Amino acid sequence: MLQVIGIGPGRPEWLPPAIYELVKNCEILIGGSRALELFPDFAGRRYTLSGNLASSVEVIRSALLEKKMVGVLVSGDPGFFSFLPRLKREFPEERIDVHPGISSLQFAFARAELPWQEATFASVHGRELSVLPQVITHPTAVLTGGENTPQKIAQLYLDRGSNPIISIGNALAYPEEFWATMDAVQLAQETTLLKNAIVILHPAGGQDSDPSFNQAGNQHPQSLKYSTKKAPGSRLGIPDEEFLRGKVPMTKSEIRVQVLAKAQISKQDCVVDIGAGTGSISIEAAGLASEGVVYAIEHNPEAQELILANQHKFDVSNLRLIRGAAPNVFPELPPVDVCIIGGSNGRLAEILKTLPLVEGGRIVITAVTIETVAQGLKFLTDFNYQDIDTVSIQAVRWKAVQDLHMAQALNPIFIISARKGEK
Repeated sequence: MLQVIGIGPGRPEWLPPAIYELVKNCEILIGGSRALELFPDFAGRRYTLSGNLASSVEVIRSALLEKKMVGVLVSGDPGFFSFLPRLKREFPEERIDVHPGISSLQFAFARAELPWQEATFASVHGRELSVLPQVITHPTAVLTGGENTPQKIAQLYLDRGSNPIISIGNALAYPEEFWATMDAVQLAQETTLLKNAIVILHPAGGQDSDPSFNQAGNQHPQSLKYSTKKAPGSRLGIPDEEFLRGKVPMTKSEIRVQVLAKAQISKQDCVVDIGAGTGSISIEAAGLASEGVVYAIEHNPEAQELILANQHKFDVSNLRLIRGAAPNVFPELPPVDVCIIGGSNGRLAEILKTLPLVEGGRIVITAVTIETVAQGLKFLTDFNYQDIDTVSIQAVRWKAVQDLHMAQALNPIFIISARKGEK
């Protein structure tokens, strides 16, 4: 049995008694050196993990072969950018119990004295800064790392012509903790080394004329005036020719409207578009989810650039490109309210099984073959999706040819829709 144990910020005073009791009952304990130091009285065997995930997996695999209770220590909360998704993929037959910890997200918003139930978040650790929103409409937490420092994020927004308020947390809960709230101009000039920090981008809207300051001399977050600026309004059925297309297939406008009607997107929804292509569905979904966010998953490099180009052309701020294929990139997703699947690369079963769709969330699958429809219906039933519905649509455009109008039939499309059932 595998116990995945969240250790929060990694300080003993932030560990609840239940975690100490759980660790005491383990026979093998695996984690980073700093994590293992939290449990000096542990009587079982210890294994220290390196930064190499592949070798760490092999250490865990060897321990599980002994049929003992194995505890794996992960920083923060196991459900927030942790080792957990990899463990579930590597050990699908193993019973895995997950025990929560305080995530860096929770800690940072507590430091900022801000609620985070409507926040969005992103990671730029090993990813391009282009995933960050053009316009900050909600408090946005960003995990940094590598070359993408908080200072670079600040400079990005200055280059875009804005100067947002940004909170920065580094080594939270440790004696060397750095916490400050400042504008992008100040942060871009900050000389402190901020490694793997978490930042909170405050919604645009400017500062009070007489802002209050906290004891550290930094502007207090509660003194900020938040903007209610929304993403661009919804626009359905955008003519196909308005999109930049290249050689990438695109869902035609007549079908796009029907897909989005089945998706029933609300303005605060979190949406994922799998196999986003040119981004046509993502662009229109972002208008419907004007106070939410849309994640466009795409593995084709040409399509990825087209998504970014169309995002810029239509000035859509609440769209995030995730480069890669589903379900491999699912660890980068938060829980989502709506999922639209336009392409699965033959991995539909894996996608439906591991998709982070909330209970009651909507899913829409498009297909062009009967075989894909049959698979989709079977998998949706197998994984306890409810209210499964299938329609087929064939649009016909009538084009003027001299004085006549001739039919130009588009390929028929199947649209399957459903809701996520209870576990």
